[in-house]
Amino acid sequence: MKLYFYKSRLGNFGDDINKWLWNDLLPGFFDDNEDVRFSAIGTIISPEMPKAKKWIVFGSGIGYGFPPAGFGDASWDIKCVRGPLSANVLGLQKHQYITDGAAFLHSHPEFTPLPESERSGVIFIPHHKALAHGQWENVCKMAGVTYIDPRTEAKEVINKIRHAKLVLADAMHAAIIADAMRVPWVPMVTSTEISTFKWLDWAQTIDTPYMPTVLGGEYATNALRKSGVMYHGSNQSVKGRDVEYAINDFKYRIQLKSSTGLQRHIDKIRYISLRLPEKVVRSKEDKINSSWDAAMVEQVAKKLEVAKNRQGFLSDDAIFANNLSRLHEQLQIVKNTVW
Repeated sequence: MKLYFYKSRLGNFGDDINKWLWNDLLPGFFDDNEDVRFSAIGTIISPEMPKAKKWIVFGSGIGYGFPPAGFGDASWDIKCVRGPLSANVLGLQKHQYITDGAAFLHSHPEFTPLPESERSGVIFIPHHKALAHGQWENVCKMAGVTYIDPRTEAKEVINKIRHAKLVLADAMHAAIIADAMRVPWVPMVTSTEISTFKWLDWAQTIDTPYMPTVLGGEYATNALRKSGVMYHGSNQSVKGRDVEYAINDFKYRIQLKSSTGLQRHIDKIRYISLRLPEKVVRSKEDKINSSWDAAMVEQVAKKLEVAKNRQGFLSDDAIFANNLSRLHEQLQIVKNTVW
């Protein structure tokens, strides 16, 4: 079978884990046979998935658009998806989600979690798209935080996380790996590019709230407020509204994209009223972030300094262990099946 995952041209540690993790978990399983494909870690359930006689889905998520044509029919063997939000929009049952597959790192012999006495320092790992804007290295220096480039080789990033006392995670897989290494983490938001849907999808599997620190400007703050996410320093969220909003918003966007015929003129109106403002917001964000001055760096550094003194989140040991056990059960089924 052939392994399927997102390959960033410049490298991205969260996706690059797939290059070696699955070969370690399923030695001898993968080759260039495109008749059987294995969907691995990442938000990769989309129409871009190539056709195959059989698809195996293991811990993948949805988040950027439609599911592929025929998803869920007899040619799809869905061992598990990333979380309940992915399961909901894909029409799956509750037992068909577990958690993100990067949780396997906890039991990988190369990455044994370290006791707290052997860990030190606070690290910040931005989302790879945040690198195009913002002076993150300068901000980290001012805040007394170690900056980790998300394009760094995956095993090196994992070991940086493994040895840290606290992980400030703009990149979601920084938090997922930190949780697997049993290192506390704090979710961060650098811009409206950060997907609330994806974060909630995973956070729900470990029964942990998504309460990020906003490093970006007012646009990112307003986007979180609209979705009902109780970001750090706010107290105006209705419990559960964030999840409900994220699911409904995703379904609405899918419906909007799929409208045809007489609905096209309505789509244009909705596009102008909904999607165009998003582009304007991101354009303004880019202009602001590309022209960071000393005052802006200092302002963001202060936010990072506050974040590094937060207690951080960590899933309950029993919940994490149960998720990992379920992942291993599904992995054993894959091993025992003749494909």
